[in-house]
Amino acid sequence: MGQPRPRGSVSDRLAAAAAGALVGRAEERARLTALLAPDGPAAVFVHGPGGIGKTSLVTGTLASLPLRTTWLDGRRTEPTVPGALAALGAALGVPAPPSAAAAADRIADARTDVLVVDAFERLNLLDGWIRNELTSALPASVTTLLVGRRGPNVAWRTAPGWRALLAELVVGPMTAEDVDELLAALGVGGPDAERMVAFARGHPLAAVVAAEALARRPGRPLGSGAPADVVEELFAVMLDDLAPRERATVEAASVLRRVTLPLLTAVVDEPDTEQAWRTLRALPFTTTTSAGVELSGVAAPVLLEALELRDPSRVRELRARAARAVLGHAPHGPDWETTADLLHLVQNPLIRNAYAPPGRLQHPAERVRAEDRDRILAITRRFAGPGSARLAERWWRARRDAFSVVRGGDGDVVAFSATTAVDGCDGLGEDPVVRGVAARLRTDPLPPGAQALLFRWALGCRFGERTTPEVATLVVDLKRTYLELRATLRRVYTAVADWRAAAPVLRVMGFDALEEVVVGERRYVLVCLDFGPGGVDAWIGRHVLSEQATPSPATGGRDGGTAGTPVPGAAAPGGRRPALLTLTAREQEVLALLAEGMTNAELAGTLFISERTANRHVSNIFTKLGVHNRTQAARVAVAAGLSG
Repeated sequence: MGQPRPRGSVSDRLAAAAAGALVGRAEERARLTALLAPDGPAAVFVHGPGGIGKTSLVTGTLASLPLRTTWLDGRRTEPTVPGALAALGAALGVPAPPSAAAAADRIADARTDVLVVDAFERLNLLDGWIRNELTSALPASVTTLLVGRRGPNVAWRTAPGWRALLAELVVGPMTAEDVDELLAALGVGGPDAERMVAFARGHPLAAVVAAEALARRPGRPLGSGAPADVVEELFAVMLDDLAPRERATVEAASVLRRVTLPLLTAVVDEPDTEQAWRTLRALPFTTTTSAGVELSGVAAPVLLEALELRDPSRVRELRARAARAVLGHAPHGPDWETTADLLHLVQNPLIRNAYAPPGRLQHPAERVRAEDRDRILAITRRFAGPGSARLAERWWRARRDAFSVVRGGDGDVVAFSATTAVDGCDGLGEDPVVRGVAARLRTDPLPPGAQALLFRWALGCRFGERTTPEVATLVVDLKRTYLELRATLRRVYTAVADWRAAAPVLRVMGFDALEEVVVGERRYVLVCLDFGPGGVDAWIGRHVLSEQATPSPATGGRDGGTAGTPVPGAAAPGGRRPALLTLTAREQEVLALLAEGMTNAELAGTLFISERTANRHVSNIFTKLGVHNRTQAARVAVAAGLSG
């Protein structure tokens, strides 16, 4: 090339390019600077596709302004209220505040001007809390920057007063001049830079990865497709540069959320784990953090997808090995890194979505407002009868804090749920479901120090308890409560009107039917999920193992070695895996977006994959699900809670 070879990982070099002075982005910098003025909006969404440079833009702009900043990284934050408060305390150098109001006071004490929440999509379950409690409690002088792949959901626009206090900055492609400046900062110039500018089409990640690939293979011809085509191809080139043992190490690591020595030992067939560790750390698309070695956000899905297409049984075996290793090395007591490692391995969307919400979920659950009462009672009366409506009103008076809602585009309630600790049901004894749970606990008491939840209702305004995007959102939101209480949570009780229809989903979750309960003029089935002695983490681990349990000829039954293990059922009749669980994580993401009506070209742009790859994903989804068109596929997505 005639130019010095770039050093360090892609992530390191992107960070270096953003440090001190941001490369290019003059228009976006000016816009963001204006939005951060004292009389600017209270909350600003900075959003765009992965790899487009959102964090670099925010980091570089803030570095040039005389503003005090507090950062919250969604990738490192437990998506629960206690987790967010602990992360804020750590960022401020103080003990975890006990509440949103206390956190706002600490932020004010630190004289913070800007609160940055990076990777905001990872905190989707906290959207309502961040909007209604944390951000609302901040001093008027503080601007909250919400940086992520999604813009504001409908609730930000319909919540009282927020529309006038909200702004957006969409981060798109860089100009050709900006890409040229970025390449110059990486030591690339002349004809090579001209070629890179031509195909990168303004996408900084495409330019950076191309610089790395050409440093490895000078003079290599570059494609002329969209940036995503080029990035996929260039990652493949870098992988091909590795020796077979090194490549096997990288492919095994692609299954993991983060790589630690114990996890690496579990997934690689390599006697010298230290050498495998050094191999990973030296790769241009990995970065080392305090949590371990991580593959870049674009590299990981590309590498894992290629392995799953080539050898799906090996991926199942690797997931099972990883789950056992995580459980085997878990510390005593709840630990977010352990829980997140297990959630990353789960394929069941009703569990996984609590950590990685699919697509562009637009209906986050949030707490009720006083004016929601009549709408909640109307939905209950319509779908559960007047007897249940009277009980719901009693619940409203006694435990309003138990209710969560999902709102539509007009701000009205489209679905609601009620969840409470069983020992918090005082004064609700006239509810037959509460009485049924109490009777069960008398005959089968909880272990000392354990607690149980009652998920009393989950009803939508269209079809009652039937699965719809809004009801699925409430079920996913329940998993946030699981995460919050995972240190002591042992059981979850609920009642369903149509057990036959609900059983396929609930049994996979681990629920079992207990007894019939009569509420007013309706009959229900009381059901229970018992997490078992290991609590929520062990339950998640068992899900991973059960999902990988079906033996396949390719591995001689070694896919996890869990046949016969008493775990939540993931096997369909005849020993087949449920069709949804045959989809890769990327295919589930594509299915969620497909259900929103996206074309293949729009899918490609949103996920930063080539249109060729998007076409392949859609074709694979149709084949695996046994559907023939997008409408049928969308129905599966809605039933699974993938679309919202």
